[in-house]
Amino acid sequence: MPDPSKLSPKPHDAVIAAAGDPNHQVPNRFNARTHQVLMREGLAYMRPRTTGGRTYRYEELFGPPDIHLTAAGRAYARQHGVDTPRRRIVVISGGAERTDPGTNEAGRPNALRAGEFYSGHHRSLRTAADALTAERGLIYIVNDLHGLVDLDFWLMYNEIQVGDEKSVRADTIRNQALYLGLDDADVIVLGEHAHTDLVTAAVPHALAPLTGDMPSHRLQCQAVSEDGELAKSWWEQAGQRFEEHREPPPAASRTEPGTDRAAAAKAQGQHPRSPLRRLGTAAAPLQPPRPDLPSSTSDHTAVSRPRSRPA
Repeated sequence: MPDPSKLSPKPHDAVIAAAGDPNHQVPNRFNARTHQVLMREGLAYMRPRTTGGRTYRYEELFGPPDIHLTAAGRAYARQHGVDTPRRRIVVISGGAERTDPGTNEAGRPNALRAGEFYSGHHRSLRTAADALTAERGLIYIVNDLHGLVDLDFWLMYNEIQVGDEKSVRADTIRNQALYLGLDDADVIVLGEHAHTDLVTAAVPHALAPLTGDMPSHRLQCQAVSEDGELAKSWWEQAGQRFEEHREPPPAASRTEPGTDRAAAAKAQGQHPRSPLRRLGTAAAPLQPPRPDLPSSTSDHTAVSRPRSRPA
């Protein structure tokens, strides 16, 4: 197995490109051989794609895979001059006040993006979230039917709320949080207790800084949107909570050369996907790509990711 400190140019370029993405995602212009090198070396992992209760392997996928950097991948990028801190993620409540987009000419219901779907108290949460992610970061909304959705997720009007028979369940939020990599990010959650409780149960290190009743929440959201130092303080607290909840690295174990890292992690009772539970990487300083090594892949035309369809 090649040493990750001696990556050939294409895998090296893929890590550096992903380091500049807010979600640390490897661009789709890199092909399968580059993906396999990064995953084999523990520098990246693939988010599992599940359809109809079946989780597909990399070689079974028809569309572009979700390949993201691990903690080791971020460390590699930092050692090559690219500042790559943990991702910042803000999760906010959707709420009961929603916009009904009506119907189209055929009488069918219209859909709205999640970022435009909610009104009322949600707008103050969104203002705070925008301020917290102004420099970098991602925003997700807790939708009472679908769970964690991004701002561009299409929603149709409904009145379902947490606790209703058809509402999202805690295990769904937990699975979504794992899929989105919230276990390896600094997370702030803002909103109603019903939503923050779901998120903090799935992501124990998430910081829930709002206190008091709803009017108090609005005042605190306004304060953080206007005070950069307060926003900085919240992120520092979120980072501290992440470190406090980080699992200690596993005891060093001897493995035969060529042992698959995911299989070794599974054998030790660790989750092979989670960067927080991944086997340790070599302590030797990582070096730039060697020009004498051939590229592991050639550039391919990027495959565009399909748009989200109305939910």
